[in-house]
Amino acid sequence: MAYQSLYRRYRSGRFDELRGQEHVVRALRNAVREDRVGHAYLFSGPRGTGKTSTARILAKALNCEDLTDGEPCGVCESCRSIEAGTSFDLHELDAASNNGVEAVRDLIGRAGIGSPGRTKVYILDEVHMLSAGASNALLKTLEEPPPHVVFVLATTDPHKVLPTIRSRTQHLEFGLLPADVLEEHVRWVVADAGLDVTEEGIAYALRQGGGSARDTLSALDQVVAAGGAPAGGDSVDALVESLCERDTAAAMVALAEALSVGREPRPIAEDLLARLRDIFLASVQGPLQHLTDADQARAAEQASRLGRATITRALELVGEAIADMRHVGDTRIPLEVALVRMTRPEVDTSMAALVERVARLERGFAEGGPAPSPPAVPTAAASTSDRPASTAPATAPPAPPAAPPAPAARRGRPGDAARAALAGSGARPPAAAPEDAAAPPTPEPRAEPEPTSAPPPEPETTAAPAEPEPAPAPSPGAPAASSGAPTLAELEAAWPAVLGRLSNRARARYNAGHFVAADGAAEFALPNAIHRDRCEELRPDVEAALAEQLGRPVAMRLVVGGEADPSQGPLRRSGGSAASAGEGRASGDEHHDEMAEIGDVSELDNADVASSSIDRITELFPGAEVVEE
Repeated sequence: MAYQSLYRRYRSGRFDELRGQEHVVRALRNAVREDRVGHAYLFSGPRGTGKTSTARILAKALNCEDLTDGEPCGVCESCRSIEAGTSFDLHELDAASNNGVEAVRDLIGRAGIGSPGRTKVYILDEVHMLSAGASNALLKTLEEPPPHVVFVLATTDPHKVLPTIRSRTQHLEFGLLPADVLEEHVRWVVADAGLDVTEEGIAYALRQGGGSARDTLSALDQVVAAGGAPAGGDSVDALVESLCERDTAAAMVALAEALSVGREPRPIAEDLLARLRDIFLASVQGPLQHLTDADQARAAEQASRLGRATITRALELVGEAIADMRHVGDTRIPLEVALVRMTRPEVDTSMAALVERVARLERGFAEGGPAPSPPAVPTAAASTSDRPASTAPATAPPAPPAAPPAPAARRGRPGDAARAALAGSGARPPAAAPEDAAAPPTPEPRAEPEPTSAPPPEPETTAAPAEPEPAPAPSPGAPAASSGAPTLAELEAAWPAVLGRLSNRARARYNAGHFVAADGAAEFALPNAIHRDRCEELRPDVEAALAEQLGRPVAMRLVVGGEADPSQGPLRRSGGSAASAGEGRASGDEHHDEMAEIGDVSELDNADVASSSIDRITELFPGAEVVEE
């Protein structure tokens, strides 16, 4: 006799041999025992759960010659012929291939013809595949069949069956078998058939079956034929582990190994989706009766490692990959992209990926992990206030290399707007530093420095005379100290850095002047006498800043005049003359000082702002002629 597959060899022949469908068995056995069998039944449920086998057992029970407590005997002529498939009392129709109106009309025409047994049973498998015309043709006969006819409709998609057909039947639902029941049945089959199967092989068959008795026995047949679990059978386990470890390389290797043994990307993705569903159910304490105890424990452990946000996103990505496989030439690409996005959330810009990253951070905080370090700030861009106290410089930053004074390189001056306005009128502002030259950093305003030297304390009678206090140490980058007075070149080179040390008020007043001589005392030229008098108030601060920068005392003498730039041309303004600039000098300087101290001209009156702007122009361009239009 030819070899018969395990699921056919061990097909259930009696009600008490059915596994995992006690509610169906109880309903049908009671109906047969009490002679209350309906004229039409609808069996629905996943594949391999016993729908067709139960319909055949019902046909045996309705025609058995020695019925005992609703159970067929299995030895009479009727039972043996039904089991062998030669009985005239049982007619099976595959609605998937006979779904037209003509096939249904032929069935209806033969339904009224008698048969040797008491009841003629029609089994319509996959009834949801019937066309609309065929379903409508079956309605009348299904509602009022001949007295000796019973219809059993089987389907895996009951929602696709017409409601008019469902309403004419008794609907019995079949479910997947629990893992413990299916494992007991598999071990019994292995023992009864004398098969040599390891525990790993049984676990593989149960995992592949997923609660379906027929699929499990088919997988067991494969294990027996291969002498163990097939190669690549643990590819889904490897994929799930790579997701738990966030290891992209491991995921790619596991997928490549599964493909190398002949598996297709779509079945791999479907198996991965089913496994992720089990892990998701474990994370929410859902029903997992179709898994063994070991598989349930493993699913719970993997759920704790992944987290609900990651599991949910993985389900979505794998589902999208399965759907995209229908529209691409290479079905590997959607699955590979999904695996990369699952293992590397930072490359995924979707909202689900962001939620997963936040959930991972929250889980790390809850477990007492270290807080993520902020991004490193480049050393060159870091400010002095952001550095640790131990590394903060004690002195001002080093002075830039010697360069001619460049007033345009200083920031925050009210005269910038005036200089931009003069650009359109033909007046040329003073030459600025080249754009590619790095502007010296402007330190934060500092308090007015202490005097360069203090008078020594009065000596006591018994103490030796106090030594004079040494000269202040030069700042980093300052020229080396010498015994003579600074030269004009040294003053001009140090002046930009000195301006940066001054307060806003002093900087605003001294910004309009320049050094003209260094004969004994440093001569500093200012535009007019009023401006010179106002600068005289802050001369000690400027001398202290110069001494700190140059490393030796510097005496300043403020003068009026100096060489002006003849290329600047005349200055023009409406409604005024050159004399008005000198007349409004005092009030303009007052407003200019206010703007320097406040830092915002928005609080001043319009007239004050205008006057201060004109005064600022004359300060920036000393000696320029103001022509009335």
